[in-house]
Amino acid sequence: MRTMSERTNPHPHFGLRSLFCILIGIVLIGSAAPFARGDDPDNCLFCHQYRGLSFFNHTNNTSHVFFVQPEYGQQRLGPHAVIACTDCHERSEVSVVPHQPVSKVDCAKTCHLGNLGGLEQIFSHRKIAEMLQKGVHTLEVLSKTTFSKGHLLSEGQSKCLYCHDEPVFRDPTGSIPLLKELGSRTFDRCDVCHEQQIPGDTAYYVRHIAARLQPARPSLEMAQVCAVCHSDPAVCGAFKMKDAVGSYVLSFHGKAALLGDEKTANCLSCHIAAGANVHLMLKSENPASSVSPVRLANTCRTMACHPGADVRLSAAGVHLDLPTIRGTLEFWLAVAFIGLTIATFGPSMVICILELFPLVLGEKSHPDDRMDRLTRAVMAHPEGRRRLTRFTVAQRVQHWVLAILFGLLALTGFPLKFADREWSHIVIDHFGGLNTARRLHHWGGLLLLAGLGLHMLYILFTMYQKRQRARVAGKHTGLVQSITSLPLWIGPRDVRDFVRLLAHLLRLRHERPTFGRFSIKEKFEYIGVFWGTLLLGATGALLWGAEMSSHFVTGRVLNFALIAHTFEAFLAIIHVGILHIVNVMLAPNVFPLSPATLTGETPLAELSEGHSDQVLDVARELGIVAEEGMSQE
Repeated sequence: MRTMSERTNPHPHFGLRSLFCILIGIVLIGSAAPFARGDDPDNCLFCHQYRGLSFFNHTNNTSHVFFVQPEYGQQRLGPHAVIACTDCHERSEVSVVPHQPVSKVDCAKTCHLGNLGGLEQIFSHRKIAEMLQKGVHTLEVLSKTTFSKGHLLSEGQSKCLYCHDEPVFRDPTGSIPLLKELGSRTFDRCDVCHEQQIPGDTAYYVRHIAARLQPARPSLEMAQVCAVCHSDPAVCGAFKMKDAVGSYVLSFHGKAALLGDEKTANCLSCHIAAGANVHLMLKSENPASSVSPVRLANTCRTMACHPGADVRLSAAGVHLDLPTIRGTLEFWLAVAFIGLTIATFGPSMVICILELFPLVLGEKSHPDDRMDRLTRAVMAHPEGRRRLTRFTVAQRVQHWVLAILFGLLALTGFPLKFADREWSHIVIDHFGGLNTARRLHHWGGLLLLAGLGLHMLYILFTMYQKRQRARVAGKHTGLVQSITSLPLWIGPRDVRDFVRLLAHLLRLRHERPTFGRFSIKEKFEYIGVFWGTLLLGATGALLWGAEMSSHFVTGRVLNFALIAHTFEAFLAIIHVGILHIVNVMLAPNVFPLSPATLTGETPLAELSEGHSDQVLDVARELGIVAEEGMSQE
């Protein structure tokens, strides 16, 4: 082992080794020449281009990454690509290796921009800093902002970093689609003149302009930036603010942003006037603010948002967070719909559970053998099978059109209600994106309303046929009697049978009530389809054509329409998805699917147990005598 003196003494061949190292260094520096000549005049990327360049501070358990992406400057990916590192970092601190302790960057510092023509250009963000002082985000406000999890910036860091990170140009093809088509040939024509004769960095300036023609960030990303402060409980509490970003995410625009719509309105769409500087954001109390009462209507009616809308559109709630607006009409409308859901779905759900309860316990039903034999006898009659057909061909077609349209509307509508769920993104992606899903939802709604109109004509035609047959038979049938005689009309007897059914299922009545062609449950669902289609269609049309609707109703009516559309959709999906599916697919007598929806015929067991009144009526009309002890009233 050598002694310390040996290790410190010069080696006999030190001069040759030094010369060799110097030559290697020259080669390496030469390889980095593209950085030194243009994008990196101080040759900082000689070290900082390596991804592993980092440091972990054991004193405060913080990590520091010093990697700088070389492509950022080489490919002109952002506005900072034309400035040198020492325009932001003090040259005296980084001119030696290892560097001296580096001061925090001042974003308002003067920059020296590179130019292909060799002319130096001076630039500074100082005007932006002065403009910020005139708005709500002053340096004093940002300095005293305290977050729930402590300080987000270290001492001395620029407050600009609350909103800004390394700026990157958005894809220029978003505003200039031709760039995508040209590809690598994009700037060939420009460089004929601007490469030498009139030097100019055309690639940089075209990307810069193309980026500024569209929002700096996608809508969801913009909301995330604002959420740093405006969704932080400590910040909201200190400045007496509501969680504005939280309520935005619950809004129509916010849910669209969650599902990938980059063109939907974001925070800046409303809080900054069109063409105004984003740093000059004003309080809503300021008459010059874009969201002040005197300017809000025009902010909503810009070409980018709702052109052609009436000023009344501005009364619609963008931050419509129901729990925070207790006591308003919107809040009580939501409460009313919750009550309606409980009042309608609750009893039906109780009946459904009570009917399935014996099945869960393993109890077997004991069908009436005499009714079973009578049902078989009627079905064996040439006319009996036709008379016991539950659905005609026209009715079956209407049913399946309704089922398909309902499924389409549910699949394209509910992802927007649950936009923060992963399954919503999967469903929307399978439809080809949010815009396609919206179009399918709108056209599906129009077809559903058209189907309802055709069904109404079908009912009127059926009533007309019945009245004509009654006239031939010498009977006179009034309009009211024609309506109440419709097979799905709910009358006093249906209410009585519902009470008897509930008493039977609760073991308070031995005999199960009998039903005709349709039970009270089926009639109730049918009325629900009428009510739901009309309400969903009317409110959906108001929301779809919000610009046109605003000329007839106020924006607040659109709030009511949104609440009603949402809650009625919930009511429809739980009725169909739970009760109807159980009744037509999972019930023991029809499992796995009632053939009545396919062939029109009902299984014998279901006819004799669930629709015995219909069997008795047909038997009486055909002269088939029921066994002794069976009522044929």
